[in-house]
Order: sequence, then C-alpha cells, then structure tokens
Amino acid sequence: MKILYLKPEHGRPFFYADPSELAVDESARPTGLRGWAERKWDEMEARWKESEGTAARWSRRAWDWLHTWKRPDEALLGRLGSADAIAVHHPASIPERRARAAWKRYLAGRARSHLLWLIVDGLLAPVTGLLLWLIPGPNVVGFWFTYRAFNHLTIVRSLHRARWNSPPPTFQADPALDAPVARDGDAPGHPAVEDAGSLREHLERRRPEDDAAEPHDEHDDPAESDVRRAGRA
Repeated sequence: MKILYLKPEHGRPFFYADPSELAVDESARPTGLRGWAERKWDEMEARWKESEGTAARWSRRAWDWLHTWKRPDEALLGRLGSADAIAVHHPASIPERRARAAWKRYLAGRARSHLLWLIVDGLLAPVTGLLLWLIPGPNVVGFWFTYRAFNHLTIVRSLHRARWNSPPPTFQADPALDAPVARDGDAPGHPAVEDAGSLREHLERRRPEDDAAEPHDEHDDPAESDVRRAGRA
C-alpha cells in the first residue's frame, strides 16, 4: 500500500492514498459473522439504492448529506489493517525521522478520535433507534449512528494493528513530493497523484486538525517550525 506525504500550499503536510491503493481484494474480505454482516449490508444497500419510492429517495438524499461529515482519510485508515505492506513516500526535504514521527503522531491522533466517536455513536445508536422508531419511514438518523459506530470500530481495530501488530512501514524519500499540491484554476493536482478528482475531494473535506500534530521536541528543525507557523498565519 503506497501512501503519499503531500505538502499543501499552506499548512502542514498530510497523508494521502490514491483510490487504487485502497481497493480491497475480494479474497481478503472478512469471514464469519463480520463477513456475513457486510454481505447483508451490501445486499440491503443495493435494494435501497434501486428503490424508486418517495421515502427511499428522501432517505438517500439525507444519507448522502450525512456522508459529507465523514473524514476523507477513513478509507485509508480502514485499509491499514489488511495491508500486507505499507510504503510511505515523503518529500526528500523532510528527513525520514521526521516523516516517521509524523506518521506515528497521525495514527495515534486518529486512533484517539475514532475511539471517542465510537463511544459517542455507540451510545446514541440505541437511543435514536428507540426514540425515532415510531416515526413513519426509514429511521435514517438511528441507522446512521449504528453505521458510524461500526465504521469507527473497524478503523480503531485497523489502527491498532497498524500501530502494534503489522509489519513496520517503509519510508522512501521522493524529490517529486517536495513540490506542493498545485492548483490549476480551481482544481488541485500533483504529478505523484493518479486521481486528481479524489485529491480534490480529499482537500475539500480535509480538516487540518486531523493531520499529524506538531511535535514538541526541542530538537525539531527550526526552519521547518517557521514554515508551520507561517502556514497557520
């Protein structure tokens, strides 16, 4: 699995993977109860998307709107748990030790965030399910919290494996990544990125607080710290 450590025009670098790197081999899908639940979900979702009923159309619009709250890196985080190997490509101007430190901070921060939201959504799922059960039509809100709790659980488990049990990632310096993500008109792009549309969506939904937190190491490179402060200004 190839992950890019990209520099934006302003702010801290961020981790990104093209959709082709996130595709899951059917043979690698989970088995047992989890595999059965995922297959049932896929079947139910397919029937729901094909339905032309008024309630189905309304609920699809609500469902799509709720998905705008998802973080753009969730597919990357969920894929880490099943990746056989992880290669992080970082700008040649960033030393490997700093790229490794940023990667570790990124995984730790995202693990804490998803664990918190796993607890919150896990508590809200049965409450909203019971309170909204009597309202006519699909209980989109109640089902959303259940769906999100399952998502967070999957990512928390994936991050645990990536941080403690998986083979260590390799880090490769790439001079091409020293160039920032450029904008051609309103469309961002980078020569190292295969899917410009996916990158655009990632940047539109990205929140800087989800990136690797700034280090508090007295040995940090002062020049890079100045770049970070300028990016926040």
